[in-house]
This record gives sequence, C-alpha cells and structure tokens, in this order.
Amino acid sequence: MYSSSVFFRPFQLLKRFLPQNLFGRTLIILLVPVILLQIILGYIFFERHTETILRTLSETIAGDIALVMAWHETPETPFEQLKILAKEYLSLELELDEQSTLDRTGQYRENWLYIPLTTALDAKIKAPHYVRMTPEHIYISVQTKKGLLHASLLRKRLFSRTTPLVLIWTTVSAMLLFGVASIFMRNQIRPIRRLAEAAEKFGIGDELVPFKAEGALEVRKAGYAFIRMRERLKRLLHERIEMLAGVSHDLRTPITRLKLSVVMMPECAQKQQIEADTHMLHQMVEGFLSFARGTTEEEKQSVKLLPWIHEITKHHRLESLLISGNYEIETQIKKSFFNRCLTNLVVNSEKYARNLSIDVRRVGSNIVIIFDDDGPGIPECERDNVFKPFYRLDQARNLDTVGVGLGLSIARDVVLTHGGQIDLMMSPMKGLRVQIRLPLDL
Repeated sequence: MYSSSVFFRPFQLLKRFLPQNLFGRTLIILLVPVILLQIILGYIFFERHTETILRTLSETIAGDIALVMAWHETPETPFEQLKILAKEYLSLELELDEQSTLDRTGQYRENWLYIPLTTALDAKIKAPHYVRMTPEHIYISVQTKKGLLHASLLRKRLFSRTTPLVLIWTTVSAMLLFGVASIFMRNQIRPIRRLAEAAEKFGIGDELVPFKAEGALEVRKAGYAFIRMRERLKRLLHERIEMLAGVSHDLRTPITRLKLSVVMMPECAQKQQIEADTHMLHQMVEGFLSFARGTTEEEKQSVKLLPWIHEITKHHRLESLLISGNYEIETQIKKSFFNRCLTNLVVNSEKYARNLSIDVRRVGSNIVIIFDDDGPGIPECERDNVFKPFYRLDQARNLDTVGVGLGLSIARDVVLTHGGQIDLMMSPMKGLRVQIRLPLDL
C-alpha cells in the first residue's frame, strides 16, 4: 500500500507559492519571525497581561464601591461628608436619589470591558446594581436602603487608551526594522545578481561586459573566482585561435601546392580522382577551422531578421522558397557568426530538398525561426547524434556530404552561443523541421 504522504505533501504545495528569487525568500525569512513575534506578543499582552490588569482594577473599583456602601449604611456618616471623602480619597463622584429605584440590573451591553467589572461587583456587592460606560466615564448605580446611589469615575481607571499603543508601537518598530533590513539585504543580494548576469553574458559571448567583485566576503570570493575563470577561458580561446591560424597557414600551403601540381598533370583518370581528393581535403580543413574557431570578438548588432534572411537566401536555388513572418522582429546578434548557422541550414535544404519554408515569429519572450523542407528528413533516433562533431549520417541527410560532419555542430554552437536552443523534428512537409529558439533580449 502507498503511504498517504506520497499523495499529500504540504511542503511541496507550499513551494508553489514561495518566491523563486533569493531576495523574496530572504524577505520571507525576515518577515515570518516578525509576524510570529507580533502574534505571540499580542496574545501574551492582550489575552494574559491585559486580562490580569483588568481583573485587578475591576476588583479595586468594586472594593471602593463596597466601602462607600458600607459607609453609607452607617447612620453616623452623613451623605454630604461621605461624598466629599469619596471624591478626595477614592476619586468617586457620588449622587443619592432617595425617590428612585433601580429598574434594571446587570450591565449596559455585552462587552469584553464590562465583563471583569461586572464579575467583581457581583462578588463584592450583594445589592442590585447596574453598570454603564461612556468613552470618558463609568457609571455604577446601586440600590441601597436609603435610595438609589449613583457613582461615577473616569474610565481610564479601568482601561487606558494608551494600552493598544503598546502593540501599535511594537508593530511600527518591527516594520521599520524590517524595512531597514530589507534595504541592507537588497544591497547584499545585488552583487550576487550582478555576478549571475555577468556569467550569463559571458556564456553567450559578451566577453566585454564589465564586472567588479563586491559585496560580502564570500560573494567577493565568488566574484574573484569568476574573473579568474573568465580570464583563463579567454586566454585559452585566444591560444586556440592563434594555434588554428598557424595550422591554417601550414595546411593551406601544401594543399595549394597539390592543386598546382594537379593542374600541371596531363589529363588522365587519376587526375580527376586527385582533384576530387584535393578538393575534399580543402573542405575538411576549412570545415575544421570553422568549427574550432567558435565565437570571435565580433560585437552584437541590431538586425531585423526577416529582411536579413531574404538577403541570405536570394542566391540559393530552390524550386520553392517561402519566407514569412513579422518584418518588425528585431534582435541583437553577432551577424557574421549567425550568418554561418543560417547559411548552413539553407544549403542543407538546397542539397536534399526541393521546397523550403522559413518562418520567423515571436512566441512569448522568445524569437522562433522555423525551417521546413520536403527532404528525406533525419530518423528520430539519430537526431541527437547529428549534432556531434564529425558524425556522418550516410543513410539520411547531412549538412555537408563531402565534408566531415560539422555543419549541424557549427549551427548548434552558434545558437547556443547566443543563448538559444536548436531542435530537429518532423516537418509538416514530410521532411525535416529545424526550429531555432532565441531569447528576445539577447
């Protein structure tokens, strides 16, 4: 049997509502303890401390009223003298109505402030009594043997308006501290964000993006490590380009001599074979250099894709070439570098298909370029392999039949360098579909 925890995972459900960025999660880490502290403080202060204070003050007021009644019931104490003493020592205003009787008992309304006072009066005074409160005063009426005794006192003797200010001030203070902590936390997270942006830009070929290590010690260490890594990679690429320049010079010279030797040879069957081999060798060298050269120091420029694709394909011969899409789609790319990718794809369709359709569209935050042709296609099981350098697919199609199997590898390298993705799938024209997805803001 399956455990219920497999189907009910509250923490997995909670993750859906949590922010994904570090700053948002940090704010939650700061805010949750503050909220819990306010809840605990509110419960302790209002449910415990305030309840105890109210009960104590209510018993004091009830004791004062009981004392006044005891004095009032004594024949030796005139009411006028009792009134003066009550005002001077107990802060009570007394009035006696000898002709009236108490028409109702209890409290004016059901309220959390009435309950402790009414409870205390019930415990200390056995005579009928009635309690009523206003925003400023408390009025207590008690039925005595000499008439109806009215006592009034200030409401702040039972509950002060400043009591809720304790929670208000603590809340305001907590929010102020939370705001200050958020500002400091944002300043600490900003270097991490800049480091991520610099790494992302460097990954798509923007090597000239300035970056300075800053922030906390650990963040600065990560920044310095990134700078050193970037310098090592740039040095590696530079050394590779220099090495390839030397290889290009060394290989092209003997190939040129071979070509001249073949031209000087008399016509024969072997001459045609040697010419084909020499031409193949030349293409292999150029293809290898083109693949190994990778990204160059070329800067990105703004290009309107659809007119540019028209310019690339105008010299290629196909029975049918349909180019569609939004002419206003514009992006930042390394134009010469990306031209190699699109040219390879168009040449591939030119060799293996008769009809080609190119569509440029915007999908969400991406630019999608789709090549559809009616060629033989590539089996699904081979679609990952054809991206491998030097992989030859003899039974289906290849970007360069007489080359070394670098066409799709170069195309993928170009797309990945621009932060995009390239996929192969079945075309609606029964051939191959090549889909290039580029981020809108490169």
